[in-house]
Amino acid sequence: MMLSESTLAIEQLYRDYKPLLTSIAYRMLGSMTEAEDAVQDVFVAISKLDGTDIEFPKAYLVKMVTNRALNMMKAAPRKRESYPGQWLPEPVIELAAADEPQGHAIQQERLGYALLVLLQTCTPPERAVFVLRESFGYEYADIATMLDKSEAACRKIFSRASAKIGHRPSHEDDAALDRSIERFVQSFSQAIETGHFESFIHLLTDQAVMISDGGGIVRSAYNPILGRERVSAFLRGISRKGSLTGEPHRIWISGQPGLLLLRENKPPFAFAFLPGEDHGAIQAIYLVSNPNKLLRISNGYSNG
Repeated sequence: MMLSESTLAIEQLYRDYKPLLTSIAYRMLGSMTEAEDAVQDVFVAISKLDGTDIEFPKAYLVKMVTNRALNMMKAAPRKRESYPGQWLPEPVIELAAADEPQGHAIQQERLGYALLVLLQTCTPPERAVFVLRESFGYEYADIATMLDKSEAACRKIFSRASAKIGHRPSHEDDAALDRSIERFVQSFSQAIETGHFESFIHLLTDQAVMISDGGGIVRSAYNPILGRERVSAFLRGISRKGSLTGEPHRIWISGQPGLLLLRENKPPFAFAFLPGEDHGAIQAIYLVSNPNKLLRISNGYSNG
C-alpha cells in the first residue's frame, strides 16, 4: 500500500503505530520519556518528506524508530557517568491491567521491568536485536534490513545478548513465573505493613542484590547491596527510620507484578523483583525512588 505524506496521512500513521513504536523504543532505551521523544522525532522527520510516498509504512517506521533509539543510546553512557548513584530504567506503573494498546504491548513482556534492567548490560546493537527478535518476534531477515547488517551478524548479536541476560522463562512457564512474583510482592507487602521481614528475607537467595535509584533527589544506597544479610540489614534499617511507612499497592510495573509504596508528603517507592532460575527465590530487588521516574502512575495516582 502506498501512503501519500499528507498531514492527514501522517496523523493516521501516528494513531496506528504510536503504541508499537513507543513500546519498541521504551524497551531499548529504558525511559518512556526518551521513547516518546524518539517517536516524536520520527514523525517530525516524516513530515519533512514533502510528498514522498512510503511503501510498507509499518516496516519503515519501525526501522526509523529503532535507528533513532540506537543514536540516542550512544549518548546514554555519558549521561550515566554523571548520574548520582545507581541508574535504573523508568518504570511504567499501572494499578490494574492495561486498557491502552501500548500498555498491552508492554505487559506482554516476560520478566517486564527486570528485563529492562538486564538489558542495560547489553550494547546498543545487542539491545536492538534482542528487543526486535525476542519481544516483538521479528525475523532475522527483517532485523538485518532494519539495522543494515547481515542475518548471520544479527544471529550472533542476539546470541551475545542472550548470554548476558541469562536464563529467561519459556512461554509455558509464564503462569508459574507470575505466581512466584506475586508471592514475592505479597510477602514484601506484609513485611512493610507489619515490620517483620523474616518471611520475606527467607525468599532471598544467598547472593541476592538490591539496587536503589534515588537520582540524587531521594536518599538511596549509592552502590548495589550484595548478599542476603546486607539486603536484610538495609531493609530493616530504612524501616526503623520510617522510610517504609506508607500505603502499599500491588501494581504492574512495566509488565510485571510489583509494589508501589505511597508515602504521605513524600515521593513514592516502586519495587520490582527478579526471580532466580527456579522461580522459588528472589535474585534481585529493584527500588526506584527518584520522583522524576515515578510520574507515570495511572488510575488517578501521582507523586504530586
